[in-house]
Amino acid sequence: AQLEAEVLTRSSHSSRTSYAVAADLSEMELKKILIENMEGNKSIQRSDKQRNLYKALVKAYDVDKTILESYGESAILKRRREEDDDQEGPSAGSDRGRPPTPDRDWNNTLPAAQGNA
Repeated sequence: AQLEAEVLTRSSHSSRTSYAVAADLSEMELKKILIENMEGNKSIQRSDKQRNLYKALVKAYDVDKTILESYGESAILKRRREEDDDQEGPSAGSDRGRPPTPDRDWNNTLPAAQGNA
């Protein structure tokens, strides 16, 4: 709760930033609840598949917690932007809005320093 209050206080300059951090905190809280429920459920002790899923969830939660404690909102927002870019696909890169080049051989011309590929 203290960490949540600290992060939300830091992010109070922007409602969008506050929303993004709050969304990540909610995701972390949900992960924590799921971990606690899985620990209370004895099936993770019987099934390798469920045990592996549990371990992956704990690892993801620990990574998120470390990032939040170490870097705060800036790392979370950067990761979210990277994930959004990944989901948009290759056409949404830095050339967004630029018209296609009329030179069809543009990618076949390499500087001499690079040599043959």
